[in-house]
Amino acid sequence: MGLLKHASASEISFSHITGLSSHFVNCVAQSSNGYIWVGTKNGLQRYDGYRFRQINAGNHPHGLPALPVDQLMATQDSNVLMVRMGYRMGLLNTRTFQFRESTFEMPDNFESYNTRIVTAGNQLFLVIHGREILTFNQARNRFEHNRKIINYPADWKPTSLQADHDNRLWIGGAKGLGYFTPKDMRFHVPGEDSTGRQKFAPLQTIKEVTHFLIDNKGRFFVTSWPPHTGYTVHLFTPGSNTLQKIPTAPNPGSDYHDLSNFTEMRGLVWAYGIDIFNTFEKETNAFEVFYSPDNADHGIKITQVLQMFEDREHNMWVATDNGLYLMSIIPDYVRNVVTTSLFGKAPVTHINAFGGSNILLSSWGAGVESLSYNASLEISKGDISKEAIYSHAPKNDNAFNLVWAIGEDQSTGDVWLGCQAGHIIKHNVKKHHSEFLTPAVFNGQTIRSVLVAGPADIWFGTHGGRLVQWKNGQFHLIDTVNAAISRMVKGPSGKLYLATVGKGVYEWDIESKKSTNHFIYRRDDKGLTSNRIADITFLTSDLLAVAGASGLDIVNTITGKVQQFHTGNGLPHGVVTTLMADDNGMLWMGTTGGICRYEHTTGEFKTFGKISGFVHTSGMNNLMTFSTKLPGGKLAFGGENGVVIFYPHHLDQQVMPPKPTITDFRLFNNYLPMDSIEQLGKINLKYHQNFISISFAPLTYSNANDLKFFYQLEGAGEKWIRSENGLTAIFASLPPGKYTFLVRSQNVQGQYSPITRLPIHISPAFYQSWWFLSLLAMAFATTIYLIYRARLNRLLEVYQLREKVARDLHDDVGSTLTSINVLSELARIQVSAQNHPARQYLDRISQNSTEMMESMDDIVWSIKPDNDQLVKITARMREYTANVLEPQQIHYSFETDDQLVNIKLTMERRRNFFLIFKESLNNITKYAQATQVNIAITCNRSEMILNIADNGIGFNANDPVNGNGLMNMRKRAELLGGTITIQSQPGQGTGIRLSVPL
Repeated sequence: MGLLKHASASEISFSHITGLSSHFVNCVAQSSNGYIWVGTKNGLQRYDGYRFRQINAGNHPHGLPALPVDQLMATQDSNVLMVRMGYRMGLLNTRTFQFRESTFEMPDNFESYNTRIVTAGNQLFLVIHGREILTFNQARNRFEHNRKIINYPADWKPTSLQADHDNRLWIGGAKGLGYFTPKDMRFHVPGEDSTGRQKFAPLQTIKEVTHFLIDNKGRFFVTSWPPHTGYTVHLFTPGSNTLQKIPTAPNPGSDYHDLSNFTEMRGLVWAYGIDIFNTFEKETNAFEVFYSPDNADHGIKITQVLQMFEDREHNMWVATDNGLYLMSIIPDYVRNVVTTSLFGKAPVTHINAFGGSNILLSSWGAGVESLSYNASLEISKGDISKEAIYSHAPKNDNAFNLVWAIGEDQSTGDVWLGCQAGHIIKHNVKKHHSEFLTPAVFNGQTIRSVLVAGPADIWFGTHGGRLVQWKNGQFHLIDTVNAAISRMVKGPSGKLYLATVGKGVYEWDIESKKSTNHFIYRRDDKGLTSNRIADITFLTSDLLAVAGASGLDIVNTITGKVQQFHTGNGLPHGVVTTLMADDNGMLWMGTTGGICRYEHTTGEFKTFGKISGFVHTSGMNNLMTFSTKLPGGKLAFGGENGVVIFYPHHLDQQVMPPKPTITDFRLFNNYLPMDSIEQLGKINLKYHQNFISISFAPLTYSNANDLKFFYQLEGAGEKWIRSENGLTAIFASLPPGKYTFLVRSQNVQGQYSPITRLPIHISPAFYQSWWFLSLLAMAFATTIYLIYRARLNRLLEVYQLREKVARDLHDDVGSTLTSINVLSELARIQVSAQNHPARQYLDRISQNSTEMMESMDDIVWSIKPDNDQLVKITARMREYTANVLEPQQIHYSFETDDQLVNIKLTMERRRNFFLIFKESLNNITKYAQATQVNIAITCNRSEMILNIADNGIGFNANDPVNGNGLMNMRKRAELLGGTITIQSQPGQGTGIRLSVPL
């Protein structure tokens, strides 16, 4: 807005709401559940502060027709809106989206008249322009004549309607203004012979009323438009007995304008229509343009305003032919100043506090100007004028108008202005005298920064890196850092700190005039994020805040440690251009995204935009590049074309975060009715309905950008997830189960809102249900049991068969072999002569029968099921060892593992294992000539190991002439699935190792 036209005028800004299906917006309303409803040429849309949803009938027989929506009005039912679409109208349930079309007593040629729905008191009326007024009967959903609620003369030709504070129904029409009193059910004309009606007497002169407004002060704003003439706006204040004509102000360059309506919001009266958008200014008693259509920050590019609406949070919405706008009246603790009225196209370069309530602005090309402000931040011309500074400026030297930096020495009253090409203006405000200097010490370099370090102690930094001190009336070159010095500050310790563009930050001792520390870009905790520094300021006595080209650095000047901030760890915008600390220790920054605040005690960042009153603080033309602290705790930030002054503590008002509302529930890509979900308090889904999207919003339209949102799906995870974009949570391929969706908001102070909950139950498929799984488990268990029983029966049959075979072999074959052996032995005894021919045969029969009995005994032992346990095998092996080795006077040891007791072998494996053992002992007794044999049987989880070692004469294990015994042992080992190793050398004994997998 620049310098305000009137000291009491309000500053207003607009925010364009994007996402609508049409830029032609006819109307706006709010339902009781907080949603904003927008009627456009493309139908009706619902807005939750983050997204629009199109409302249409689809395939629903009771849905809203796909027609342009011209009007939206609240009704007595808080969940229902009256919707007018041309000449069709009806009730829309905002929860179910069901539409019930209204009927009405239709006059002749109805569609040749303009219609409008009006609220007066708690009653809806349909004004058929110039014809009649119908009353809405909500019980019947019908507009009808009701003379008990409203009545007027037949020739009145009504056009407009409003109730006043005394419940009078004022009706405007061709005959003028009159009112109906429900108490006596009579119509009255102002100026009749009644004392009460005489106070409205001046209104009786107005005819051809098109529309009017009665504001909260009881004033009448009336538009009359007689045929063949232009419209006139009249102002009548009861008790004044005068009727004033009020001028209006169409948009600049307008060829045609039409004032179509008035409204009152936020204590102001507004007039709008085609090419006209005004506020009523009491100082001039006129409607005036309050914005510049060419100012993108304060203005809006429109031709027609169709409606203004104030929501329950007192936000103002403007429906236009170029979209929907949110209009903000900026509070008096923020003031935006557009400086083009001061400097034209010359960009502002610096701002400095001056005196008690002044700021001094410098520009690159138009010199300096001062502004004054009061406690309400109302702006006026400052105490120091440009003319006073430049009254004796050298002619033909424009460098003095190219001002980069300002410093004020309050002890002497000197204001120092650093200019282009090493020029300096020294202006004494007490003497109103300026000196224009070009000291050689600057070597023609532009002076980028000025610091008043103490009384008559001024420091200058140049674009070429020269550090110059003015003291005792002289300039002294202190040093050269070979980089532009963008900013200088004096620390609490008395040291000087230089910000450079390319060389980081220098710490300088003022007394010794030497650098004591240098902070530069490094990849450790003592390095800056960048060497290109735009600004520095002290946050505390030890902490120096550094604005770099790649982020924000907080430098501890005592320890040298640096805390870096960038977009990856909390900094909202990557480039910081200027910064200043307030009286409460908060750091305020100009960034590429606007003004931002950092609270170093909590680590929280917050960005302030148009909603907070900061209208032009981002973008190339409005980038905040310099700042200063003003008396009383105020701060001022500025950019090329504007300055903003504000009270920081007013922007720290704590607002409890609102409880989020679940706005939409989508299954795959289909919306489910939220009213049914809200009534049930939960949602039940089938097993295949497991791709869901849940949208939520705070349904607040003023501070929503300051909120963070977190959600969790209880039952699928325990972590809160921050919603980054769109405020929609998407869950895919959810398994059947019970879940609860949780969502909450958080404000900048870290406080959480109450949690919004939505239980979700995804039922399993029939094959996933407990009863089906139980039946399946039972069937499986039955099958396993039957298989087990069959196997058990089979094993039992085998067991019984083996018992029978063993018993039969023992009883029948064994007894026969015993008889043969006994008889052969008796026969051998009777044939006593050694040379008897039968003696040899009898010996062979006796020997063979004995061997057959032993073999039969082994077979019977192998077949018998009771001997499957390994302990039985080892017992037989011990017995066999004793029988074989003891007669030969061979000493032996036999060791077994305790774990053998739990091992069983099949009949075949048991037989092969025992026969390998038996063959080994037989070979020892026959060939080894051993005196000691060691036998050990061990086992682990995967194998059983048999070790047999003797101290006999040994043999060559690799000799191919070895007998069949060793070959049989190897074949039996293969049948066992194991391995056998035989190690022997002549004279070194023999070792046999058999490994059998378990």
